[in-house]
Amino acid sequence: MESGQSDEIELARTLLARWNYGVGVSKSRLEVEIWGDASSHGRHFDRFVRTHLGISTRRTSKQTDRIVDLERQVRGLGGIPVGGSPTEWEYQLTHARESCLAGLRIWNNPTGRFRVGAFSLLFVTAWNSLAIAVLQRAGAEWRKTDPESGDPLRVEGTDQAKDTRELMEAAFPGGDTDAVSLRENVRFWLDLRNCVAHRHLPELDLPVIPMAQAGLMNIEGKLSEFGAEYILGDTLTVPLQLTGFRDPGVLASRKALQSKLPLDVQVLLNRLDELPPEIANDKAFQMRVAFVPVVPSSGRSPDAIAYFVRPGEVPAELAQTLDQYVVLPKLTHGIYRFRPTDVVAEVQRRTGYRFDTNLHAEAARRLGARPNRGEPDRTTDIRWAEYVSSFKQYQYTQMWIDHLVEACSVEGGFEAATGKAPIQLSREPDDL
Repeated sequence: MESGQSDEIELARTLLARWNYGVGVSKSRLEVEIWGDASSHGRHFDRFVRTHLGISTRRTSKQTDRIVDLERQVRGLGGIPVGGSPTEWEYQLTHARESCLAGLRIWNNPTGRFRVGAFSLLFVTAWNSLAIAVLQRAGAEWRKTDPESGDPLRVEGTDQAKDTRELMEAAFPGGDTDAVSLRENVRFWLDLRNCVAHRHLPELDLPVIPMAQAGLMNIEGKLSEFGAEYILGDTLTVPLQLTGFRDPGVLASRKALQSKLPLDVQVLLNRLDELPPEIANDKAFQMRVAFVPVVPSSGRSPDAIAYFVRPGEVPAELAQTLDQYVVLPKLTHGIYRFRPTDVVAEVQRRTGYRFDTNLHAEAARRLGARPNRGEPDRTTDIRWAEYVSSFKQYQYTQMWIDHLVEACSVEGGFEAATGKAPIQLSREPDDL
């Protein structure tokens, strides 16, 4: 870092500490003391701290807040507000977002022919720019420097950034599992980029999906640290599928797919087996997910709901599928379509008694639709309910609703089923 820039960052930190968010020395007094400026009334201070630390120190009106929100929306679209003075790290952050989004467009393109190669190139570029942005905002050195003088190295007048691995170590340090897994994920994409450049390898698309998903979640998490306007989530959606769930090529095993790849690429993929288990299984390195459609209860709902299932929540019947990196729907039984809240609403409507999810859970245990308290969740009576372990929820049948209504409607039945005395719902005058 150049000494002048370092001094200004240190001065900004000192001023911010002395002002102490209005509790300490006033901004105007600091402006007079440091710059001899008696006419800015705090604006000079605000500008200086914002430029060097990225921290806003202004107290704003509602109109100002509205303007700030609009400027955030502009930044979220990858632009710079008119009249603004973007910092160097903001340019790098915009570059990181655009590179990542470009990579995603290529990945999700159904006609793409060079998917992994192009994605890896853009994804590594995104991490490079993001790491530089993190270091620039922190006032840390991101450039290559002369080992003797310490001056930044330049080629044709342009600063030379450190190598990707060095940038990642500097921007995202730490020896904990998450930090190491994040860096290992980027290392994987960096090595893959160098390995598959200018080669058409469509068989590589499926085996790298877990690393792609984990890498995307990692970069989203780091972008969010700069502010909600920089995240990618609002611009993404679930890609639509035409075919492929039952395609023999999709259902092929990972080893069969890898056997079609060049030897050097196979060596790279096999290197994953050499990673420590805590890194290989960490969601920051690879994330294996499946879509589990659920039959909705309302006619206004979509035809299916896709739940993300993380590795620790995967039922046994899907485990082998996920090991093959395949997205596969789990068959559902049409009769199991009522959620607990749906049951509660229907029982309350039909009995006229106040009913909630706690009462329903107790009734389900007493009447045999769920295991006793303290026992693991499971399906106990297939006529009344099914426990779907992939998203840890019971789905109930119409037969269960009818049985529960009948049990709660007879004298003494409500208290026997729930352990509580029934409370009549209040009725509107028009209902009397």
